[in-house]
Amino acid sequence: MPLLPEPISLNLETLSPKQSIAAILAGLNEQALERVALDVIREQRRFLENAQTLYEKLSVLEAEAPLGDETEDLRHDYRLALLMMRAHHQVMSAVIDKLGRVPRLPEDETSH
Repeated sequence: MPLLPEPISLNLETLSPKQSIAAILAGLNEQALERVALDVIREQRRFLENAQTLYEKLSVLEAEAPLGDETEDLRHDYRLALLMMRAHHQVMSAVIDKLGRVPRLPEDETSH
């Protein structure tokens, strides 16, 4: 029976968020780090797209019915989307800083 590799054990409890991210990225070669960076950039774009969609829906709804439960729920969803996008931006920034450059996404190359 093949042995599974030991999982990576990181003691992150006492580290700041920035130190925690650095600890997770430590030891990655450039190829692995670039792969992480590409996925992080894609995820940031999804967060941005979600926030933009919610903003547009909220703008329409506030013009039509500014005081309804649906409007308040959408405001909540939009605030949450902004928080998630901002928090993820810190991750993206740390990964790109570690890589030392912003990688080009393959899908960006084919769209030009």
